[in-house]
Amino acid sequence: MTLQTLVPKMLYLKSLSPPRQASLVRPFGMAWTAGVCLMLLLLCPAPTHAAAPVLVSSLELNAEGGAQIVLISLSRAPHTVHSFRLSDPARLVLDITPAQLPGTKRNLTTNHPLVHRMRASQFNTQTVRVVLDLKQDASHWVTTRPATVEHPVHQIVLSLRPDGPPESVPNGSGESAGQSGSQPEAVPAQSAIASSGDAVQPALEGAPVQTTADSQTGTDKKVFVFGGAKGQKEAQEETSPFETLDFSGFLRAKGAQELHEKDSEQARMFRNTIRLEGKWTPSGSMAGTDSVSETSNTFLLASMQADYLSFGPDPSSDDFDLELYEGYLFHATHDWDLRLGRQIVRWGKTDQISPVDNLNPQDMREFFIPDLEERKIPNWMARLRLFPGDVTVEGVFIPFFEENEFDYSGTTWALLGTEPSGLRIRESVPGKSLDNSDAGVRASTTVAGWDLALSYLYATEKSPHFRFDPANPMGPTLHSDYLRQHIYGFEFETTLDKFGFRGEGAYFDEQSFHTESLNSVAKPMAQFVIGADYIGEQDWYVNVQFSHEHIFDYESDILFLRQDNFYLNGEINREFWRGNAMLKLRYVLDLEDGGSFLTPEAILTYYKNLELSLGANVFFGPSESLFGRYRDNDQAFMKATYSF
Repeated sequence: MTLQTLVPKMLYLKSLSPPRQASLVRPFGMAWTAGVCLMLLLLCPAPTHAAAPVLVSSLELNAEGGAQIVLISLSRAPHTVHSFRLSDPARLVLDITPAQLPGTKRNLTTNHPLVHRMRASQFNTQTVRVVLDLKQDASHWVTTRPATVEHPVHQIVLSLRPDGPPESVPNGSGESAGQSGSQPEAVPAQSAIASSGDAVQPALEGAPVQTTADSQTGTDKKVFVFGGAKGQKEAQEETSPFETLDFSGFLRAKGAQELHEKDSEQARMFRNTIRLEGKWTPSGSMAGTDSVSETSNTFLLASMQADYLSFGPDPSSDDFDLELYEGYLFHATHDWDLRLGRQIVRWGKTDQISPVDNLNPQDMREFFIPDLEERKIPNWMARLRLFPGDVTVEGVFIPFFEENEFDYSGTTWALLGTEPSGLRIRESVPGKSLDNSDAGVRASTTVAGWDLALSYLYATEKSPHFRFDPANPMGPTLHSDYLRQHIYGFEFETTLDKFGFRGEGAYFDEQSFHTESLNSVAKPMAQFVIGADYIGEQDWYVNVQFSHEHIFDYESDILFLRQDNFYLNGEINREFWRGNAMLKLRYVLDLEDGGSFLTPEAILTYYKNLELSLGANVFFGPSESLFGRYRDNDQAFMKATYSF
């Protein structure tokens, strides 16, 4: 293995894996940063919204008085509710920001005169999108129903009527998104759920569907209930603990073929992943309550994963793992929540390149080709969130070290290439003791429509720090150690009409960089990412993010990386065929040398619970550039995911 072959592999892991951590405590720096964080929190004006997440608990569709009524229940009022109509075919879209939709996206057909189907999904990290596929053009009117002590949920009320003669404009606040002069009447404050007989309670996970008969219209009333929440009467009547045991999961198969086959290269890849998840909720933990302060939720979640990854044909390599994926206990009240066990916790606001997101290791055996969320590996930790007024304070404790998963040699994307390197690898993994534990704290709030957060993490690096020993009596040896580091981060996010703006930045007191001697050096580093999202009215979504990485005390023998490195990454997609098909492009551009990595993909979701995709991973750029060095690794892939 020559130096020219080894260098690109090492650089690739460094430049596109999450930032590494290293070194000793700096008391003055810690005290200074803690003081700044405290001052900012104390000086911030009182926000108008609580910092706890806005959770969508249920969606209800029923016909009432000639109008189609959609009720969207949330744990509290969101900042914005933006609605717009799409044509060819007719659709009505509501974007709720900020909001979270626990569980997976849902599709539900109906037998109502105006609505063919109702869809709900987490459109991006802060926006829940509800789409109604209409059978004909319709006017709509959006009003709100604030939470009260007797009815502790905030509701968005959407009224629909076929386009026709003008109707009177309702009194009160609301957003008109129908045609001018054709808004329907507002829904009376209590009539929309009068026929239900059950109070809708907030919930946190899952989404079963309830269907009940509407006595006034004779039609079925369709209800999404997220988290298995039931009406108070139904919850009280349930006695068997087995009725609260829910199972879900998925089966994913992916195959890839390199577009430029070469001798002694692994031209093909196959990966098969099966995950089975069970969630047990104790009886009575979701019973209705008369006060928001009494709302609680408790459940136990566990998932097993079988993962098979194969490269071939020459040299042939395969790996199979059967393990506990996630397994944790969750308990929440209005004032705090606790999650204890093996889990994934996400910090940061940006996608793919996220300098603040350093809690979980990643599976780098396919490098950065899978999405960031697919690369995450759960680890054992405790997460406690407190909601004292308008601030959320989050603390995490990770008792056991877990590193990034990657191959040193023998596979297409291995650190040292497919061929044996001739190097001895001596890896020094930190022991499982409290001396090697990670701990961090994060404070977040909302000020004048801006979501803001500050964080601090003291952790062990997830990728190794190298020391090369060419004169070792046993042969040339590459030592890999795992060092310590302090990470200081900040985040922000806001929305403006169809645009979302977000960003984050982090300062690492020491960061590992590879050099020409195959040794790593530790330098301070700062990195920030700013981005914008655009939600178009023709089913377009555009995400653009700019990243700047600055290395302090830069040394010229650091491999390929400059003192300042600039990248552009993001995603462009458009939905077709009532949301059953999508064309998507994910991209990363190096703004210094013009190199790039593109993933065009066509996705089909027409069949129930089945997602099919066809795409390619393509590298461009000069042969000596970061991305251009991997032009021979271009590949086409097919992927199928069945969820149950």
